[in-house]
Amino acid sequence: MTGNWVVRLPTWLGDTIMAMPTVRRLASSVPDRLTLWGPGHVQPLLKELGMQTRYISYRRRQGVRGLHDIRATISELRGLAIDTALLLPNAFEAALIPTLARIPRRIGYATDGRGWLLTDALAPPPPHHVIHEADRFAGLLEPLALEAPSGSDFLMPLSPELERRSVDIISEAGDIIGLVPGAANGPAKRWPAAAYGALATACAEAFGAKPALLGGPMDRAASAEVDEASETACIDLVGTDLIDLAAALQRCRVVVSNDTGAAHLAAALGRPTIVLFGPTDPRRTCPRGPRVYPVSADCSCQPCLSHDCPLEHRCMDGLEVEAVLEVVDEVWRGPK
Repeated sequence: MTGNWVVRLPTWLGDTIMAMPTVRRLASSVPDRLTLWGPGHVQPLLKELGMQTRYISYRRRQGVRGLHDIRATISELRGLAIDTALLLPNAFEAALIPTLARIPRRIGYATDGRGWLLTDALAPPPPHHVIHEADRFAGLLEPLALEAPSGSDFLMPLSPELERRSVDIISEAGDIIGLVPGAANGPAKRWPAAAYGALATACAEAFGAKPALLGGPMDRAASAEVDEASETACIDLVGTDLIDLAAALQRCRVVVSNDTGAAHLAAALGRPTIVLFGPTDPRRTCPRGPRVYPVSADCSCQPCLSHDCPLEHRCMDGLEVEAVLEVVDEVWRGPK
């Protein structure tokens, strides 16, 4: 394949991790001619995970400043003389900006009324058709005659330097169980703090594990509630940047997480990852990796995909600590 390429990345960390096998497959075909375009805070992490490519940092602010951000990105894309844009998000804006930047070829799904902006407008999967997000991203490779990713393409090991740093991030001796009590994209995805606290206590008693609370700055309130509910001391690492989060996850013997970005990152690092599903559908968004264990209460209303539960939140409130602990026990006694 010829020319210069740009890939528009998704906004959310979990979606970005699910897209990386597709991005890496394209990168192997156009070495030194690929630019990634996405949220600025993700760039250092992707670099540590082996994506040594040029990067356009993009964040559109509200109002007039947002128009300035769009203009600046259009100017930057024009300066790179991009020939082809692969657009992973479904949003209208993701196709509008490359069009205004006069990128000759624009590949994406014909969603959000943007089909006329694309030169390669692929029909999106039917709404009733269950397809994993990683496979939906991989479908964009079809016009390029590239094989879909599989197997080890979903693993993204840390750089040796960052793997060594993981011991400094969590310096305590012994086995660590990582707990991710937050979820940036909707409170309905959160297992109750009291349940996480009880799990932390039970894991300390049953396995001698040291619980580590992990997440971003927006997860501080949820983390504080878990710490208060736990009867054992927790290592508080909530609020770290993505590089330190990756290092901390690498240090964990087992990770228990809501369906959020950290779960996808843990799975991509090859860590044993137990993911608690409520309103979202594991068939569409379960992290991919060699040791991933989805757990659900199996309520009749799942998956509803709601950000805020309109009912009694049975899918998460009804997920018993004993049921999760049983899975932790099985995973804990397996290979590290």
